[in-house]
Amino acid sequence: MIIHSISKLLRPKQFATSVILAHTVTCPTRHQKITPACGSSKDSSGVALKRAEKPGKVRMGFIPEEWFLFFHPKTGVTGPYVFGIVVANYLFSKEIYVMEHEYYTALSIVPIMYLAATRLGPGLAKMLDKDVDDFANELEKRRKNELSVFEKTVKDAKEAQWRAEGQELLINAKKENIAMQLEAAYRERCMRMFLAVTGRMDYQVKLYRTSARIQQKWMLQWILNNVMKSITPDFEKAYLNKAIEDIAALASRTAQK
Repeated sequence: MIIHSISKLLRPKQFATSVILAHTVTCPTRHQKITPACGSSKDSSGVALKRAEKPGKVRMGFIPEEWFLFFHPKTGVTGPYVFGIVVANYLFSKEIYVMEHEYYTALSIVPIMYLAATRLGPGLAKMLDKDVDDFANELEKRRKNELSVFEKTVKDAKEAQWRAEGQELLINAKKENIAMQLEAAYRERCMRMFLAVTGRMDYQVKLYRTSARIQQKWMLQWILNNVMKSITPDFEKAYLNKAIEDIAALASRTAQK
């Protein structure tokens, strides 16, 4: 009965139908249209395949859920387990799988591993996750510290550029100040030269005027002296009489009026 059911499952048409019904989101079928995304690829038939973000469900720790879903449409829920028992019985009975001493060792190791995985696994996983988180946080902290250092470096560089621009403005202002000082010194020297030339010219004018005044004074004195020398007593007496007569005539005219 079981072999007959398996032969029905292995028919091509029903196999394709079972595949369509058994596949899940984590294992998409060939007939589903999937939009290509980052990290997606295509198989040999040109159908887009996308890698799942999380692994699919498993039973007994290693058997995929799709294997059980493959049997459910024809054999029901117990079909996969019966198929596994039959295959194991066949392997053991035909001595394809020989149960040597390593087999019995595995029978004792597997429960220990199961207990370690179920009892010790969660605590160990939390501890390891905590270590990973601490390491990740430490890396993130270092990254932020380096980022802050780089940001400070960029800020200092921009401030240095701003200061360099300020130094350029200061240098230009100093150049203008020096140019103004040179202009003021040039104008001061020009004024000094103007005052010196004006003073010398005034001195020459005053010298010329003083010399002319002295010459006029001496010439007038010389003329007077010569005139006085040329006047004789008779001429002086006649001139004095003539002056008296003129005064008397002038007095008589004034009395008549």
